[in-house]
Amino acid sequence: MQGLRPGSLVIDMGTTAVAATRHFAHEIGKRGGKYLDAPVSGGQVGAQQAALTIMAGGSEAVFARAKPVFATLGRHVTRVGDVGAGQVAKAANQIIVGLTIGAVAEALTLAKKAGVDPAKVRAAFEGGFAWSRIMELHGQRMIDAEFAPGGKAATQRKDLAQALELAEQIGIDLPATRLNRDLYDRLIDQGGGELDHSALVKVIDSEI
Repeated sequence: MQGLRPGSLVIDMGTTAVAATRHFAHEIGKRGGKYLDAPVSGGQVGAQQAALTIMAGGSEAVFARAKPVFATLGRHVTRVGDVGAGQVAKAANQIIVGLTIGAVAEALTLAKKAGVDPAKVRAAFEGGFAWSRIMELHGQRMIDAEFAPGGKAATQRKDLAQALELAEQIGIDLPATRLNRDLYDRLIDQGGGELDHSALVKVIDSEI
């Protein structure tokens, strides 16, 4: 903060609590800087392929300054709104990711325990409503029981906690998100916090 020059642009591409994001923006603004929150989705694969989805919060002018940077990092870049809006979008994104990982884990475990090959069940879903990027990538990881971390379970848990904190601040209840966070707590308690977040299946299927 001490080295900040007037007119400097600060881009926060982490996943940060909304209240903290707005505080940082205020403090940087007092020192003559500009602030943009721009969390991402796409995981390690998206980063490696420069194909991240970027959700930005800030003024239109500040967003325009940052677009050349974003063009080298992502394929889908959206200004969601003013400062903090990017983090709101990321919180919503992480709810969908966490709950979908949980749904895939339960569905594939159900198939396996019912005596049906989960790999064939997953293949049967392709092109239908149940198909998704999470089914494609994380479903395969669950089937292979390969959990080298892309997005870590502990990070997913942190993001869900931030979403629940935001929900409490605005006075709404997110019961499914709360349950999903608790499942990640169980995985972390089992020593799986550093595994990929698809390792949530280990909470559902004790044989993995």
